[in-house]
Amino acid sequence: MMSSAGHDRVRTATVRPSDHADGMEHGEATMDPLARFVDDEQAFHHTLWRRTPAVLHPRTPPMEMLTVAELDSILDAGLLTTPYATLVHEDGPVPEERYCSPRVVLGGIDNRYVDAGAVRRLIGDEGATLLLRYVDQWHAGVRELADGLAECFQRQVEAFFFLTPPGTQGRPVHRDDTDVLAVQMHGSKRWRVYPGPPGGNWQPERVDGDPGDPLLDVVLRQGEVLYVPRGFAHVAEANGGSASAHLSFTVREAGSAHLYAVLEALLLDGDGLPARPNDDAALTGAANDLIAHFHHTLAGLTPEELVHLARGAMCREKHTTAGSLSALLG
Repeated sequence: MMSSAGHDRVRTATVRPSDHADGMEHGEATMDPLARFVDDEQAFHHTLWRRTPAVLHPRTPPMEMLTVAELDSILDAGLLTTPYATLVHEDGPVPEERYCSPRVVLGGIDNRYVDAGAVRRLIGDEGATLLLRYVDQWHAGVRELADGLAECFQRQVEAFFFLTPPGTQGRPVHRDDTDVLAVQMHGSKRWRVYPGPPGGNWQPERVDGDPGDPLLDVVLRQGEVLYVPRGFAHVAEANGGSASAHLSFTVREAGSAHLYAVLEALLLDGDGLPARPNDDAALTGAANDLIAHFHHTLAGLTPEELVHLARGAMCREKHTTAGSLSALLG
């Protein structure tokens, strides 16, 4: 555990809300989703985004999302399955057969259902971390907040939940292919954030060897938010004598593969070529038409538009409720 003196020293990168900023009561539906994570949106975009890790102090952090009590209820309901729920140690995943129980479903054996008792034993006895993946896909409140952030950033946003026993870390030092906004939901967690990669050919994976001196070494407390820029190496460890839980919203950026995919789709869209030209002249004519189509498509395409299209292709379709069952039942 860090000393109080060290804790004060490393928090110099913290951003605090202005005393004169206009407040908003907790729970107002009109609040900008990003305001649940940052205290000054302009400062975040102009000073921190893609540049600097920092601790943020939003006025109304989303502490109501996926509380530990709700997590207990979800586990006990018995419908949580892998890969949405997994257990991990610092050195790798816990084998699924240790915390999943087979069930007979439609006459077949399904081994993916998570056993709540086994999960609690492995967390308590072996210091395993519970990782909930893509929470935005199966938790309505988290999904709504993730969709709001996706609209703010115009990028794909996903959510992950980590419950870590005291004195342990669920993952080694690693880089993520996302910008991360980590909300401390319960307890406290020590984070160390290291510089980003030197070039564009890095991989989102563990960082072996000495990562050097951290840019930020801080204990994140309940209600605080840590921002980690994309590619900046980092590691988190549950701090103090109790378990620690945080909810991470990850902002996923397009890469070269997405640019290739979108450009290929544009070039192959609407060419109208015959599938099997019958002779040399027809084949040469098809090649000429294809080149003309490529020239026409590329002539009106800017780099900024290609990036915009790639980001849009990554975003999942908007969720629609299409009414409710209660309305259907009258």
